[in-house]
Amino acid sequence: MVVNVSSASPDEVSLGKVMVFSWLLLGVLTGLAWLGYSALHARSVFIGGAIANLSFLLLKRDLLKLLGGPLGAVKPLFFIRYYLRLSVVVVVLFLLVRYQLVNIVALLVGLSSVLFGIGLAVMVAAKSIFRQDCKG
Repeated sequence: MVVNVSSASPDEVSLGKVMVFSWLLLGVLTGLAWLGYSALHARSVFIGGAIANLSFLLLKRDLLKLLGGPLGAVKPLFFIRYYLRLSVVVVVLFLLVRYQLVNIVALLVGLSSVLFGIGLAVMVAAKSIFRQDCKG
């Protein structure tokens, strides 16, 4: 199984597929939270997922810059941006929890949407590989 940035064949996991699956899962999880619990839970899932997905999107952009150029010149800037982004996420999460603007469990479900998206993309690629192995 290969991780690819550009358009991928069915047996590859591309970052684009991961992002699509993550946003789709976020929509499904938000809808389920709205239907099954309350607007607070749905908002919490959405906020957590939006934070995680946007952070992942920015990390993808920074990694593409890091891998696309001279490593020595870009590496310190990558780490500065990474830790700055991490600090902003921590402060935002602290404020959301401190002032009880979100349900913590629902927020964690939303924050996990990227992980679920990665898992789903890997399962789809593994299914494709398994089907090719069974045919050949």
